[in-house]
Amino acid sequence: MKNTFTDLLAGKYGISLNIQQQKSLYHKDGPAMVLAVPGAGKTTLLICRTAHLIFMHNIDPKNILSLTFSKASAKDMGDRFSQLFKDIAHKEVHFSTIHSFAYGVLRQFAAKQKLRYTFIEQENQSMNKAMLLKQIYREVNQDYLAEDKLEELSNAISYIKNMMIPSSQIYTTDFEIDRLSELYIRYENYKKSNFLIDFDDMLCLALEILQNNPLLLNKYRQQYSYIQVDEAQDTSKIQHEMIRLLAAPSNNLFMVADDDQSIYGFRGAFPEILLRFDKDYPNAKLFYLEQNYRSTQNIVHASSCFISKNQHRYPKKLYTENPMKDPIEIFSLQDEESQLVYLIEQLKNNLPASTAAVLYRNNLSAIPLVEVLDRSGIPFCIRDTKLHFFRHWIVQDLLAFLDLSMNHFDLESFERIYYKMNRYIPRTALDYIKTMRNKQSVFDCLIQFPGFRSYQKDRMIDLKKDFTELAAKSPLEALLFIENHLNYNNYLQTNSKRLKYSYDTLQIILSNLKRIANHTNSFIEFLERLHQLPRLMETSKKQKQNSVFLSTIHSAKGLEFDHVYIIDLIDGQFPTASSSADHEAGDSTALEEERRLFYVAMTRARTSLQLLTTDFYNGALVKPSQFLQEVKGYINKIRPTENQNKKAQTSNLNRSSLWNHFSKPFSKKESLEHPFFEGAAVKHISFGIGTVKEIRQDTLCIDFSEIGERSLSLNLCVEKQLLTLLPHSNF
Repeated sequence: MKNTFTDLLAGKYGISLNIQQQKSLYHKDGPAMVLAVPGAGKTTLLICRTAHLIFMHNIDPKNILSLTFSKASAKDMGDRFSQLFKDIAHKEVHFSTIHSFAYGVLRQFAAKQKLRYTFIEQENQSMNKAMLLKQIYREVNQDYLAEDKLEELSNAISYIKNMMIPSSQIYTTDFEIDRLSELYIRYENYKKSNFLIDFDDMLCLALEILQNNPLLLNKYRQQYSYIQVDEAQDTSKIQHEMIRLLAAPSNNLFMVADDDQSIYGFRGAFPEILLRFDKDYPNAKLFYLEQNYRSTQNIVHASSCFISKNQHRYPKKLYTENPMKDPIEIFSLQDEESQLVYLIEQLKNNLPASTAAVLYRNNLSAIPLVEVLDRSGIPFCIRDTKLHFFRHWIVQDLLAFLDLSMNHFDLESFERIYYKMNRYIPRTALDYIKTMRNKQSVFDCLIQFPGFRSYQKDRMIDLKKDFTELAAKSPLEALLFIENHLNYNNYLQTNSKRLKYSYDTLQIILSNLKRIANHTNSFIEFLERLHQLPRLMETSKKQKQNSVFLSTIHSAKGLEFDHVYIIDLIDGQFPTASSSADHEAGDSTALEEERRLFYVAMTRARTSLQLLTTDFYNGALVKPSQFLQEVKGYINKIRPTENQNKKAQTSNLNRSSLWNHFSKPFSKKESLEHPFFEGAAVKHISFGIGTVKEIRQDTLCIDFSEIGERSLSLNLCVEKQLLTLLPHSNF
């Protein structure tokens, strides 16, 4: 019977399965887990196994439930099954997401009980999830919830539910959100009393219904006597519990997973379930799909060696019959601008003949990419279009500065920023201005405020002059003026910890804004560009052909491309500083997930893979990612071709700076004249006042009063006028 079906697949459907795929395919009864490496053809296996159950074992299609994590995966399985097996596609073969199945359970139960739930995830509702969370946060913390913190709170609540954490133990989670436990309890109570549900309530309520209604549970068990789960490494604790409940007692459960691709721990993915599968199901069979059909030998070899450093995993022997092609390349470029220039050169050479993707750890990396690709006329498609950058409070703050400079009557903008300039303006002064609204400008009201002494009024006169001066500047000059002269950078330094933000992340947001401003000539043009870029990103989703694909690594999982560039590979960003710190303290959980994430990025590539890092990032000397050092050892074992050697030698020659419109090549041998010396007092546009401790070739070691020691590029500091010598320095 086995050979008959294999012959049928090959002869009628043109599908040839390897030995490992066949062994997995023929498993019928009892629990089984298939560990499938990237590019192993797991979707083909699942749809063929579905057909095998129907054709060879006469299983009614209605008795087979195939679950996966994402809508795209469920649709892909359903579409491919329908295309291949047209003769049985008309029958009820159920391919579904776990959430969709759970919602079906909830909907059926609610209808019988005459209950009516309202789903609150849509943005166009009178009361949606975001509005409710903002309202509760305001009531509990007496503060407004910023967009990025809203996402953090939403993710925290989702994590709590997916990991089945009792409200009494919420303090054990790692989310830095004020009074999270109280926020969670209030949110849940409000929903419960008003019959509202969010995305994760589908899982919670469906599981509760199945646990408390034996007759209904038995009905589902009889209906779905065979359960298949794709992407099982992405499922959460509560999803596993629901699957376990449905599969019992026959346990005809067929799970396809790759523990090395479990990268969604932040939203509750629970790969530990895979590692104890044989304990939960004592008679379980374990199968392996270890042949990669996607990537070259170079990529398969290096990625396999790299991921083997993780300890908590199933060991595998990855291999491919694909040829050895371009070696993996590592490039260390001067800074972010040089990295962008290099990418533009590479992408112009590769498109449109082949597919290319630029992958990154953090969403903020997308902003400069979108900016430069658009200006270079290179079409792009971005996976994650709902970025918070353009709505971030820093962006809104800086726009308020600009608006107030152009309109001195703009009280709303003044109210947003008056306490962020280190000008000691009290709340009573703001209240006074409100009483005088539309009669005098904000600054004239400040000058006349009765609570100020003469020296304070003089400061307000100077402040009015500053904003008048600000209005006359170019966009880039204006942002630098706000950052330094108006002391906004000092506000960020002082308050970043209180606001639970990384100061370095806030600096990256500022840097991205300055990059955009550098290519505009007026405030109007700058504002138009800030409105244009998110629209470009949204419309880019439609131009998938002949376009560069931009994505976080998390969102690129499951996709593949001819050429892959992984950028911003800097220590502290990838792997994250917190994961490295946890590892040093003895907890390797987060670092192992970071390594899995890097592995996922590597294995998106079919033909070529380039790993990019920089010597300087945001003006400071940085270390390359530790992952580069790990991968480097495996790359050196593969000899590059003669053509590739030439390419590697010439690729670094065309480095230049976007700040100078691609006009001036950079050379580390260049010696620029500068006024700095050891012991000099200096002021950096981002890091404030400091003392030069040491000068080594292109590196300035400076001890800053606010942030401690930093190593900066001397060339960059001079070229971009980042650093000034203070007058009281002694020559």
